[in-house]
Amino acid sequence: MSNHLAIATVTATLKTLVSRYAIEAVPSAHVSTANPRTLGTSTLIRGVNIYLYMATPNATLRNQHVPTRRPDGTLLSVPRVAVDLHYLFTFYGDEEQFEPQLLLGSVAATLNRVPILTPSFIRETINSHPTLLGGSNLDKQEPHITVVPTRLDAETLSKMWSVLYQVPYNLSVAYECGPVLIDSDVVARPNPPVTQVVPSTGTTRS
Repeated sequence: MSNHLAIATVTATLKTLVSRYAIEAVPSAHVSTANPRTLGTSTLIRGVNIYLYMATPNATLRNQHVPTRRPDGTLLSVPRVAVDLHYLFTFYGDEEQFEPQLLLGSVAATLNRVPILTPSFIRETINSHPTLLGGSNLDKQEPHITVVPTRLDAETLSKMWSVLYQVPYNLSVAYECGPVLIDSDVVARPNPPVTQVVPSTGTTRS
């Protein structure tokens, strides 16, 4: 379905999407994928930060390929991991000019208008990062990856900023992307062909 580059490809595609459609409201805004503790330093003074903070098993597809091995230990099918990716979108800039709020509104409108990472958009992102993502095949994944908002309560947000990132809170919203299907880089051996049928027992021999 897709290989080990899938997760990085999702992040890069989100960055491309936001860069193209969602930062026009604030001139010179920057789209980053940095750890939130670095915001406000160097060039990261105005923009949108997209940070993957957690990956969880996809409840629907997590056991789709079980079992993956025969009793003798040989592969029956290629092992697959199905995950949902959880992102924190953070908006930062001049509060007096409402820049974080303008960026939040623009990103929310964009992701509501484009809630699916389409194969063509993913392929465009891969082509724009040939060194890092040139081997990605995420654009061939079925089903497509959806982007939906998720709720983070005040207590969770407080812990994330004060404990994990150890910096003052910035305006943030969470989104979930999935399912992302990652196949292992192994080849399953097909079952041997049936060579004999024994009618008396209804069994087959290989």
